[in-house]
Amino acid sequence: MKRIIKLNLQVGMSSKIEVNDYIAICLEYNKILINIQGEIFQELEYSFLDKIINENKDQLEEAKIQGKISENNHKIDSENKNFIKFVRILKLWIQNNYDTDLLLYDFSFPLLKKLVEVGDPLAKKVFIHEILKNLWGADPLVVRYLIKEKYDNYVALYKYRTEIHNPKFKEIKITTFLCIINILFYIFFAEIYHIEILYIFDLDKILNNFEIWRIFTAIFMHSERFSLFINTFFLCSVGSYFEVNSLLSKSGYLIVYIISGMMGNIGYTLMSSLLPYYITSAGASGAIFGLAGALFIILILKRKYYWSTIFCSICIFFYVYTINPRINFISHLFGFIAGIITYLFCLFIYQHLIASDRFLV
Repeated sequence: MKRIIKLNLQVGMSSKIEVNDYIAICLEYNKILINIQGEIFQELEYSFLDKIINENKDQLEEAKIQGKISENNHKIDSENKNFIKFVRILKLWIQNNYDTDLLLYDFSFPLLKKLVEVGDPLAKKVFIHEILKNLWGADPLVVRYLIKEKYDNYVALYKYRTEIHNPKFKEIKITTFLCIINILFYIFFAEIYHIEILYIFDLDKILNNFEIWRIFTAIFMHSERFSLFINTFFLCSVGSYFEVNSLLSKSGYLIVYIISGMMGNIGYTLMSSLLPYYITSAGASGAIFGLAGALFIILILKRKYYWSTIFCSICIFFYVYTINPRINFISHLFGFIAGIITYLFCLFIYQHLIASDRFLV
């Protein structure tokens, strides 16, 4: 469907053209204003406008602009003609997926960057590609401009998000904190005061005495040294990799950890009616399996399909290995599934609400 744009080019009156859903161009007397979603982004002088037009004469003549511009009967001076040409150049730029080769680099890159900030999905898709294309194969002046304006930093950010990074001790503060909490809980409540029975997951106490807090406290309470050692080891292994490779904030890490642990216990509560027995449950294994599920999604999002297959195979092995009456394997399975769902939900919230002004390309 062709779009008809009507221009009001009367002398002394302002003209406004919506080039697409994000960009609007205003002609107000001797000024040209570029608006991005209703806010003034840049004010252009006619000298700069002439420079843009001169640089794009060939493209402008060959371009097949979708739609047509309907002009009124008033006299159009040379400035208004340049205004129309400028609008056509922008439409050409948009139709060619924001190809920065079609516009002056010191105009197109800031404009493309702003479109990314306001959430234009096409701009997000091509932003990194346009930077890489010009860094590797463009004019030296363009390369110098991109480096001076620090556009190469966005390439580094993109590279960071697509690679798997090995954790360093100073980068795993949340994982270290959780390990310390688990150890202290065990020392104080199991070794010193011997009251761990009040905090572990006991289905009978939850159903009959309504001791609901056990669903939460059981995440941090271990009943024996061996399970504490194993869970601490795997928490350091899985949790540290999740912490340094996740796009989420530190609070997102804790949300995945706690909800996965609680859902693991709740899942066991729901499935217990199908079992001929019930068991007490203690430890962070459900939460750790939740981090494992979230890390599995991270591997896929970072396009590490080979490593994601290996990682998933390891998780399946440990799940199958723990299927015996003494280990709450149901909480492991529910924790793994809850970790996947919780992480995807947190990632959705993070991208659309918390980080709407960041470049998630």
